[in-house]
Amino acid sequence: MSKKQIYWLDIFIGGVAYYLAFVLRFSSITFHNDFDLFLKTLPFVIVIKIVAFHFFNLHKGIWRYASIEDLLDILKATSVSTLSIIFVVFTLARESYPRSVPIIDWLLTMLFLCGIRVLIRIRAEVVTKSTLSRPTRILIVGAGDSGSMILKELNTNPQIGYIPIGFVDDAHDKQGKSIQGIRILGTTSDIPHLVQKYGIEEIIIAIPSASGEQLRQIVNKCKQAKVKFKTLPGLADIIDGTVSIAQVKEVDVVDLLRRKAIELDSKNISIHLLGKKVMVTGAGGSIGGELCRQIAKFKPAELILLDMAETPLFWIELHLRREFPNLNITALLADIKDRPRIEEIIKSIGPQIIYHAAAYKHVPMIERNVIEGIKNNIFGTQVLVDMATKYMVESFVMISTDKAVNPINFMGLSKRIGELYVQAISSKSKTCFVVVRFGNVLDSNGSCLPLFKQQIKAGLPITITHPEVKRFFMTLPEAGQLIVEAGAMGKGGEIFILKMGEQIKIVDIARDLVAFSGGKPEEVKFSFIGLRPGEKLSEELIGKNEKFQLTKDEKILIIHSNNHIHYVELTAELDELHQYMEDKKKAVEKCKSIVEKYT
Repeated sequence: MSKKQIYWLDIFIGGVAYYLAFVLRFSSITFHNDFDLFLKTLPFVIVIKIVAFHFFNLHKGIWRYASIEDLLDILKATSVSTLSIIFVVFTLARESYPRSVPIIDWLLTMLFLCGIRVLIRIRAEVVTKSTLSRPTRILIVGAGDSGSMILKELNTNPQIGYIPIGFVDDAHDKQGKSIQGIRILGTTSDIPHLVQKYGIEEIIIAIPSASGEQLRQIVNKCKQAKVKFKTLPGLADIIDGTVSIAQVKEVDVVDLLRRKAIELDSKNISIHLLGKKVMVTGAGGSIGGELCRQIAKFKPAELILLDMAETPLFWIELHLRREFPNLNITALLADIKDRPRIEEIIKSIGPQIIYHAAAYKHVPMIERNVIEGIKNNIFGTQVLVDMATKYMVESFVMISTDKAVNPINFMGLSKRIGELYVQAISSKSKTCFVVVRFGNVLDSNGSCLPLFKQQIKAGLPITITHPEVKRFFMTLPEAGQLIVEAGAMGKGGEIFILKMGEQIKIVDIARDLVAFSGGKPEEVKFSFIGLRPGEKLSEELIGKNEKFQLTKDEKILIIHSNNHIHYVELTAELDELHQYMEDKKKAVEKCKSIVEKYT
């Protein structure tokens, strides 16, 4: 019905209720002796009800979705109108007006206004159900707030096409109980049995707080039962309208780690960063950007963002200014290979802490562009390290990679030489130089996860180099936390790594991604393209002649090398490498000889 129709119907109901109040009071349809009194007061009653109904917006509700809130509005409007009627009509006809009429009118108006709305809602639901094809029988996993919210939405919106049959929940105190008339039929271990017993066609997993391991166990039960399943968004997202119940949950990368996400101690970090001028190179990259967000939380005096790519730098600056409006931010376009420009920046701004995240990191790309890899990852690092030493920067943290361990690709080779230079200069510099080494960062720019998501969405085969290839994985927040905590812990010359658990097969990451998105992992097609030049089947975190030592934070290890690195000797080696920039073959051989010498 239109708003105008609702408006006039409510007025009609108000008049009818007032008439019937007289009929009931006098037990007569015509109530002859008082009919003039009815006609005399009716216009005032109608006007009062029109004003009250309009004030409480009774005509603006959508009747097919009438709720408790709508009924409360009717109660308010009816009560206010009745009090106003009592005041007006008793003023007009103090002696002759029956005192029970307003009370009866109040009851009838409430009954008619509520009743017609409830009837229209019931009719709408019946019509909707009759026009649907046979609804899907579903089982809801999780009898908590999220599961209850999902059940309510399914009951309110039957056009979604689901019939909830029951819940399962692992809480023992919930077994056998009901939510909105729907019983809790068992635990997650009962899923295969319940699917067969009740003819369940689909399962909705409504436990947004479930860990990756819990979710994996539930998914395995669903696959065992050979039934479709979906994971739903968090309750907050459903409530605020960010997503709807019909949407599949965006997979949380933490679910894919096969371990709990690591949260590091932030006490020392606060002391280390508070009130300091901090520079981040490669600030526009995924790791550099996350590092900036982590640093910003600890209220540095100034955060200097440095990157050679204009657009990523623009976006990270915009994001940080919005998220941290009181933070002093300086964004600078600069190439770390440009010695005069870098010296000008460090000399004029005087950063006290530098986090060096600028690097070329894609193995196949660097294999094809070796000279550029040398210039950026080796000589760019050398420029920054030299300037940090010259202008007595307090702390310098280099971001490295597990591919620098016993490297067989040029990206790893170049990063290992960067590590060697940082360690070599540490012994003669007042700057505290440390290296942070970690594995693949899930969902970072250029990682496998965004590619897999695109391929899954497009219905394409998932491309993987080799069925047995596996890697260490960590999340962006873990990477950012490790970097800032290592900077706070470092004394000079250390290499830090995060305990990331066991390596995970890339194939398993892809299957979990499909499963947690509500798909069928067994139906996924893979395209194995073969290991690319320079790729290993598995990575390492500790190299030859290296040993690890526990730190006060058991989640972080320090790597020590048995070899003593001579700064003067290594500098001479790099000077010689400079001379081979026009000869790729000689440059590669020289890099290999440098790493072999110190391994």
